[in-house]
Amino acid sequence: MRKKGLVTVLCLVVILTIFYLVARPTDPVKKPEHLVIPTTSLEKDICKRVATQFGDCKRILMYDAESHLVFVENSTAIYPVLTNKEFTQFKKFIFPMMDFQEFREERTERGPIDWRAKSNIQEDLSVIYGFAEDAAKTIVINSEGNIQPNRFFVRDNLWVWYVTISKAKVKLPVKVTVYNANGQIIYGGNQKD
Repeated sequence: MRKKGLVTVLCLVVILTIFYLVARPTDPVKKPEHLVIPTTSLEKDICKRVATQFGDCKRILMYDAESHLVFVENSTAIYPVLTNKEFTQFKKFIFPMMDFQEFREERTERGPIDWRAKSNIQEDLSVIYGFAEDAAKTIVINSEGNIQPNRFFVRDNLWVWYVTISKAKVKLPVKVTVYNANGQIIYGGNQKD
C-alpha cells in the first residue's frame, strides 16, 4: 500500500512539474505597438517641435479625433498637425500655417475669411482650413459639394475653420459662400463652374 501511495505522489509531482513548465510563459509578453504608452505626452512632443521649428509654443487649441488633426498656437500663427490614429505620435506639420498678422493685413482684400488647401496630406486625405471673423457664422465650401466645415473659437473675433476631405486632391480654386447671423451672404456666393 505504501508503494502505491509513493508512486501516486511521484506521479502527481511529475504532472504538476510538467503543467508548470508548459503553462508559464517563457518570454515576457510584448504589448502591441498601439498599446505602448509614450514616454512624453503628445502635447509636450508637439509643443517642443513647434518651439524648435517656429520659436515658441503657447498651447494646443484642439484635438480632432475623427481627422487626427491637432491645432497648435504660437505667438505668430496656428499650425495644423497630423498625428497617428491613437494621438500618440506626431506625423507632420500641414503647411501653409495660419498667420495672425497676414490675416489682419489682408482684411480688405479677402473679406471675413481666408482659406488654405493642402492636397494629399496622407493617402487619400486632403484638408481645407483657414481663419474666420465673428461675422462669418456659416461657411459653405461650394467647390467640394457644398460641405460645411468644423470651426472652433481662438480669441477676439477669430475662429479657425477646417474640413478634411477623403480624396487625394482638393478642387482649386476653393469656392466658398459665407453667411452672417441673419443668413445673408457676406462673401462669395454659390458660383457655378
